[in-house]
Amino acid sequence: MKTVVLVKMVPDVSEFKFDIEKKTLIREGVRNFMNPYDRRAVEAGLRIRESLGGSVTVLSMGPPAAEEVLRDALSMGVDEAVLLTDRAFAGSDTLATARALSLALRRTTFDLVIGGKYSVDSETSQLLPEVAELLDASLVTNARKIEPLDRRSLRVEREVEDGFETFRVSLPLVLSVNEKINKARTPTLADREKAKSLPLYKWGFPMLSADPSAFGQKGSPTEVLRVFDAAYSRTPQVFEFETGKRDYLLAAIGLVRKLLSEKQSSSGHPLEVMGSGRRAWSVHLPGQAEERTSLEVISKLSELGFSTTAVVPTEISNEMILKASESGASSLLEIRTKGNSHWSSKRIALGVSAAIERNPPYVVCFPSTVRGREVAGRVAARLGLGLTGDAVDFRLREDGELVQQKPAFGGSIIAEILSKTSPQLATVRPGVFEITSRTAAALDRKVIELDTAGIEGLESEPEARERLPNLGDLDRASAILVGGYGVGSAEELTKLRKMAEEIGMAFGATRKVVDLGWAPPQLQVGLTGKSVAPELYITVGVSGAINHVIGARRAKVILAVNNQRSAPIFKHCDVGIVGNYQEVMPEISEELKLIAENLPKRR
Repeated sequence: MKTVVLVKMVPDVSEFKFDIEKKTLIREGVRNFMNPYDRRAVEAGLRIRESLGGSVTVLSMGPPAAEEVLRDALSMGVDEAVLLTDRAFAGSDTLATARALSLALRRTTFDLVIGGKYSVDSETSQLLPEVAELLDASLVTNARKIEPLDRRSLRVEREVEDGFETFRVSLPLVLSVNEKINKARTPTLADREKAKSLPLYKWGFPMLSADPSAFGQKGSPTEVLRVFDAAYSRTPQVFEFETGKRDYLLAAIGLVRKLLSEKQSSSGHPLEVMGSGRRAWSVHLPGQAEERTSLEVISKLSELGFSTTAVVPTEISNEMILKASESGASSLLEIRTKGNSHWSSKRIALGVSAAIERNPPYVVCFPSTVRGREVAGRVAARLGLGLTGDAVDFRLREDGELVQQKPAFGGSIIAEILSKTSPQLATVRPGVFEITSRTAAALDRKVIELDTAGIEGLESEPEARERLPNLGDLDRASAILVGGYGVGSAEELTKLRKMAEEIGMAFGATRKVVDLGWAPPQLQVGLTGKSVAPELYITVGVSGAINHVIGARRAKVILAVNNQRSAPIFKHCDVGIVGNYQEVMPEISEELKLIAENLPKRR
């Protein structure tokens, strides 16, 4: 089997500093290394070779300095490496990069293309879907298990927002893997010395195309308008708890009540109407997170003054049609495709692309979920359109152009993206917009029918779909309690989760406890998890790394409980309590229950 692994050289985002005056990142002295998810992809390729035989090639695009990353991959045991390096590639966005990589892949034979689920500097998760579309290959993203069945098929289990799915997939295949897939091997000094003599080929743009404008800034349909610091302003007030001194806790809870009251009384805001009735689409896909995100986007775009259409390339219930109308949709576009009932990002993307070509709107939004990113990436590659990945906000410029904001570099900055092509495309992070309620009206309904019978979906394993029960709905919760590594063990986290249920709050977790297996990934809040916006957000044993707090930055009031006064969380909260949570939480649980009962409920 011929496996090609796509790898990228990325900076150490923890070393970045932001120049507030120039509004730029300071890159001097920042180390570079192989994207961590790509390292796991290399390991996955090596394990498949060990099982089935064949070869593993690593392919990357970057400056000459990226050779160091490829030598690192060679030291892990891959057979050869190819580096696309040329000034013509400089400034490439995701689509221009996908175009170069896919052209390089067409110059070689391959059965399987593997990459990490995203790179830690851009976090778009759209490169692999775009490569798959340009190669006309099958696609599975966010895989956590791979089992070779024979030389022509794999069993792949992937994480989705509401559980796990298992597919039997035929080759050729494009596959992205997440951090659960494996633990990558560590090369020895002898391995690194041997890697210096292994084949490493360097290709410039003439090896791929006679037209340099297909790459770099000229070939990129998106541009970064500006970047700004992702930090947000809170004024923490921290209380030191000592055993037996309950007055400090009551003072802290009293302040929480006061802040909630102030935030709720000042939460009204005028609707923006600068969209001037231009047409916007919100694509509805199967899945609870996808359906809700579609409604959130409809509400936001309608508030901005767009005439919003719910676009449905799969089946939709009458209940969801009603909800779309109540959220602000003025019309419904059904795209009916022919084929089996299995999931097919390719078939859905073909349907959405055909609808865009027939009557293009101004902007098309997809949910930034596993399924949504697959479809959006395919549509962007198929039509050559710019795509903003994982947008967390929209704004309208004075000239009426829509600008998308997305986190980057580990959440340390927010980048504003403008598409140079039309329509604009974006995937939108679930939970970043609220669903507004309007009086339902009959939707103007249109239907497009396409014959896609030749495009087969991914074959699901019998009884392979696992839904995780009783996860709670973090996206809609008015109050959330989050447990972190500081609670000490999986058993203690379970106790804390039970306490959250008794109080009447949804429960979330940090990435570290999810990685340890203490909680399922669907409960994770943060940059690589959910973005939430509750009235009250309580952290217990959470250190407060920026990767986590960016997922809670829209919470109205944040209460932090931690026994370490130096914990960063006390810089990102409104109210802090320094003390052992096992003593603090039982003391304030009844007060928190009363607060939770009186918070406004979300749709």
